[in-house]
Amino acid sequence: MYKNGVQVMEIRNREKRILTNALKALRKETNLATNVQPYVEPGLQGPDAFIQFTWQNMEWHFAIVVKPRLTRAMIGGVIQELRILPQKGLIITRYVTPQVADLLREMDIPFIDTVGNVYINELPLYIFIKGNKRADKEHAEPITRAFRPAGLQIIFALLCNPGLEGEPFRKIAKVATVALGTVTWVINDLKQMGYLIDVGKEGRRLIRKKNLLDRWVTAFPEQLRPKQLMGRYTADNLYWWENTNLAEYQAYWGGEIGAAILTRYLKPQIVTIYAHKPVSKLRIKNKMKKDPQGEIEILKAFWEFKYNWAYPDLVHPLLIYADLLTTGDARNIETAKIIYERNLDRFVRED
Repeated sequence: MYKNGVQVMEIRNREKRILTNALKALRKETNLATNVQPYVEPGLQGPDAFIQFTWQNMEWHFAIVVKPRLTRAMIGGVIQELRILPQKGLIITRYVTPQVADLLREMDIPFIDTVGNVYINELPLYIFIKGNKRADKEHAEPITRAFRPAGLQIIFALLCNPGLEGEPFRKIAKVATVALGTVTWVINDLKQMGYLIDVGKEGRRLIRKKNLLDRWVTAFPEQLRPKQLMGRYTADNLYWWENTNLAEYQAYWGGEIGAAILTRYLKPQIVTIYAHKPVSKLRIKNKMKKDPQGEIEILKAFWEFKYNWAYPDLVHPLLIYADLLTTGDARNIETAKIIYERNLDRFVRED
């Protein structure tokens, strides 16, 4: 069994502060009585706590997930966490913008923030408050190295390549395309957070992989994905991609195109391409024009490994899954669930 490190305690204390402040704000806005019970299992697995709301002799029960920040791009990842909770999930966060509040209401995702914005729809209990503003500018808290860009590249490589965690640091650095020193820091962070253990002569072993994947897809759209964007474009022919072999350009389909090929469930609106080098010939051939709002996004491939499966022109299913969740689109989120069940479960299943 792993032991909680100092970082784990710091994370728990931060979440406790956010939860306390959110419930204070809720009491100012409503007459709901609350009773919070901590989640007693060891480590960070499962919800952060359970909560009971009471009003006029009626009770409602939720499992709480605390998120220091919540943006549109993070919603898909958080929804996947909520789906596996033992009770209906409730998000607690510092601040929910009016736009994100509307989206959460459309998806029927309950939330409470620390300034009194709230959505709960458990009839006859219905509360929807949005537009309360932060009193001052939110101070960004330090992000653990494991969930900064280079750390996310390492975690991606570890999740996609079972057993890689036991290899020499130099090999991990090459596969994840990061500096050797970064691997040392991130491996230590993963140990302190209870995601990596030493198993004697067998070396290191990654554990709690489902929880780690959930945290990765939540951090990916803010920390890593924006840094890989090489440009957005538009093309006169919206269906040019249907007859294009990206392998010729050392590139891969991600996002909605990748999902459509895997599931036949989506009609793609956004074309996502990951490439190891600039794809000028591809852009010229298909008459792509630069457009900040274009339907084509080209991103840098941030890994150096190959994996054996039937789709050599697609990125790893973990990345397709993350791309879909990043959109915050309800249909994409449903498709991501299909991809997880069909293609990802085996990567996070514990030994």
